[in-house]
Amino acid sequence: MRFERTGDLGDIAAAIEHQQKSVGLTPEGHPDMPSRLNNIGSSFMRRFIQTGELDDITVALEYHQKSVELTPEGDLRMPIRLNNLGSALLNCFRRTGNIADLSAAIEHHKKSLELTPEGHPDMPKWLNNLGNSFLSYFQQTGDISDLSAAIEHHQKSVGLTSEGHPNMPMQLNNLGYSFSRRFDRTGDFDDISAAIKYQQKSVELTPKDYPGIPMMLSNLGNSLLARFEITGDLDDISVAIKHHQKALGLTPEGHPEMPMQLNNLGNSFSKRFDQTGDLADISAAIEHHQKSVRLTPEGHPDKPSRFNNLGNSLTSRFKATGDLTDISAAIEHHQKMSVELTPKGHPDMPSRFKNLANSFTRRFMQTADLTDIAAAIDHHKNAVRLAPEGHADMSVYRHGLGELFMIRFKQTNNVGDCQAAALSYRRAATQNMGRPTIRLHAARGWALCCNNLGDYQASLDAYATALELVPLVASLDQTIQKRHISLLSISNLTREAIARALLIGSNEVALEWFEQGRCLIWTQLNQLRTPVDILREHDAQLAKRFLAVSKALESSGSRQESSWCANSTITEQIAVEDRVRSHFILAQEWERLLLAIRALPPFSDFLRPPKAASILSQLPTNGPVVLINVEKRRCDALALVHGADDPIHIHLNNFTSEKAELLRRQLGYHLTNEKLRMRNSEDRGGRLARRPDAGLYHILRELWHGVVWPILQGLGYSSPPAHRNRIWWCLTGPLAFLPIHGAGIYDSNTEVPGPCISDFVVSSYIPTVTTLLEKLKLDATLKHQETKVLLLSQPNALPHAPIPGTIEETRTILRKLREGSVEVVSLEDKEGTKSRVAKEMETNGWIHIASHASQHPSESLKSGFYLDDGQLELLEIIRQRLPSAEFAYLSACQTSVGDEKLSEEAAHLAAGMLAAGYQGVVATLWSIKDQYAPKIAEDFYEFLLGEKRKSGALRLDSRRAAFALDDATRKIRERLGDSESALLTWVPYIHLGL
Repeated sequence: MRFERTGDLGDIAAAIEHQQKSVGLTPEGHPDMPSRLNNIGSSFMRRFIQTGELDDITVALEYHQKSVELTPEGDLRMPIRLNNLGSALLNCFRRTGNIADLSAAIEHHKKSLELTPEGHPDMPKWLNNLGNSFLSYFQQTGDISDLSAAIEHHQKSVGLTSEGHPNMPMQLNNLGYSFSRRFDRTGDFDDISAAIKYQQKSVELTPKDYPGIPMMLSNLGNSLLARFEITGDLDDISVAIKHHQKALGLTPEGHPEMPMQLNNLGNSFSKRFDQTGDLADISAAIEHHQKSVRLTPEGHPDKPSRFNNLGNSLTSRFKATGDLTDISAAIEHHQKMSVELTPKGHPDMPSRFKNLANSFTRRFMQTADLTDIAAAIDHHKNAVRLAPEGHADMSVYRHGLGELFMIRFKQTNNVGDCQAAALSYRRAATQNMGRPTIRLHAARGWALCCNNLGDYQASLDAYATALELVPLVASLDQTIQKRHISLLSISNLTREAIARALLIGSNEVALEWFEQGRCLIWTQLNQLRTPVDILREHDAQLAKRFLAVSKALESSGSRQESSWCANSTITEQIAVEDRVRSHFILAQEWERLLLAIRALPPFSDFLRPPKAASILSQLPTNGPVVLINVEKRRCDALALVHGADDPIHIHLNNFTSEKAELLRRQLGYHLTNEKLRMRNSEDRGGRLARRPDAGLYHILRELWHGVVWPILQGLGYSSPPAHRNRIWWCLTGPLAFLPIHGAGIYDSNTEVPGPCISDFVVSSYIPTVTTLLEKLKLDATLKHQETKVLLLSQPNALPHAPIPGTIEETRTILRKLREGSVEVVSLEDKEGTKSRVAKEMETNGWIHIASHASQHPSESLKSGFYLDDGQLELLEIIRQRLPSAEFAYLSACQTSVGDEKLSEEAAHLAAGMLAAGYQGVVATLWSIKDQYAPKIAEDFYEFLLGEKRKSGALRLDSRRAAFALDDATRKIRERLGDSESALLTWVPYIHLGL
């Protein structure tokens, strides 16, 4: 008993010595003989667990077998002796891999349970042990029913164990381990979440000096590592490494678990290297794997897996360094030491063939030796052949095989390889189980293969599959922040798909994909805020629950991402995990409720992506909507016109993705230089001279010739109309960062100005067509409400960079609005706190913000407005539910810039205001000039107040905001002319929404 607490081998040796003397002095047939044999067997087994000596478990097994043989039928001590015999057999199997021992262990554990009366205090222990045996059997055979039995027995064991019982930590650990193994098999994210939850609790409840704590820490580390492989969350892998390092530090030299601890830590370092590329990580991984292999006894059943992991780490280092000795060693470890030593039928055999194939592939990439890629394909085929149907990694194996066929196709141009790749990709993509990210990449590969083969209809099927998987990759069980990260690697997928649909004339499909694949985060947010009035008439309880779960899920998804630091306690980790798990459960319930709603006959299309016919039937009457797709192979526009049955396709022959990207870079360069020039000029105290270079002239001219004029011609505009209509632009790729609304021929040196877009139409921007259609529906309810304006002035929110014209701007607007009988709430400086602003936004339908703003370069959700007590971030804005929201004027810099890596998501402050409920927004593409901003704002409101006076209306009409901005920019052009400097004054202003 003292040995169990301290791990002192001297104690267990003394115990065995006394027990051996006791057995030697006990006569044959004595009634205490079975008990003494059982005790000495238990001592040998405990020492085996500490030392791993095969002789100890062999002797233990002999004593336990003899103890059971000598125990009479009906003896109340029979269950405990059967249990101990089962445990000895299980430990013997773990050392030798003899499946017969494992089968016998299960039988003895089962019989022990059968003989134990209900309510017996040892029942939880026996259930736990039987669960362990079933789990080991699953690990040997891969039979999912054995794993289900293991989880069932572990759950019963935990359920019957009282709080505070010393066995509870180990039983929680075993239950968590069972869930982690089922996650490996099925890929169900709920399983890995449950595993982490139970294992964290196990560690929290275990005394720090308990000998079993290293194993518990190691199991928790492995579960975090498994989740990291799905999510790529570096917090998970960092904490996993911390737990593995601690487990290794607590394991004494010579302990039989030492090789396992080294192996697990090596795996974590290797996986982190794959994510970060830090060579120190892969060097540490190889060092730990090599030591693990060296310390694992010959014949040990875990020896092949440890060689396999060493081979993986060597392959990873080869990818970074190109050292052929690494890849040759990796192939040897995978082939001779892992695959050949793994018993036939072992459930890990498919993954080992896959890893061997990966090593051959890596060498082929270096040497171009076709025998290597042929070997890789053969081994990957074995992985696919041996993996059971329904296995979570089947999509990984099939996707990997498709990749190999494509690699060889690119080398040999053999059409058969491309066809084989397409088949593998298709099977991976359409498999119901598996990681959504892998399946999506497979669908994309399938589409590219079909393009190569000229099978364009199949290509559309592949892209349709890929787009259906996008919401699963960035699913509602993640925070908005994580969903943005998930979308980074597939940001141009939708543009690829649209280009292919337009190439073959599927205009309606292209339109539907425009809506389905873009601005996913905003679409999800709108879905969570969907009114359910009609549903309530059919099923009031379902509608009520759907609303409640939607609200809770939106709140959870828009929270700041929780993270663990390297020194966070297990209690702090549990708190973070509880929030993650609660969010996951909400998302699951929301999906179940959505299926229940769609099962009702009138709601089969509830929250499904809109069809083209539905979109075309709801368009505004006062101007077209133009969607522009910028893709590396082609650029196209789809014009949607009220009353037309089909979208109008306009191929932009003279514009390319490369040109759009070049113009975007030129604009950035020009703006940077202009800022420096202005600063230098001001420092010298001189007037700003008009520069002769044509930076912005050139950009706006290129946009006119390449994009805008071909579209206007396609719409039938041959000359400026007498009455200008609206036009709504929906842009993709690098074009989303360019001022389409300012396109035209400007040159201050010519007497007659050239044509420009504002001669023909009044421009607005929208994130998606659906956004505009939703605003149109809501407009009818808002146009009767009284105009109430929140005027926010924050000139000194950043003390080092005050805004000179802000006070003038806001006081002029305040005076004008009050003269026009418009109710205004004005907040200046200290009054403009985040909480006060948020409160006033709830009751004031209009807001005018004059403040500093910034677009965060890498995390768009951290973009925001600077207020007196901090930054009002985009994430906080989109949390708002503002039923009275109507219009926002953002007199600040960079409020509609967005994230270059997520151009399809419109992740900027102006779009955030639309998402919060505002019908329309005036925003800026880049920094605005403080000396002219007040006048532009004054002219904007003067236009709206003038129309209010003419019509005799009681309110400002936000539907005329685009015309008001157009009027304000025309007046500034009249004052300043069309010099480069003048263009920089008004071109950054844009209108979004209705």
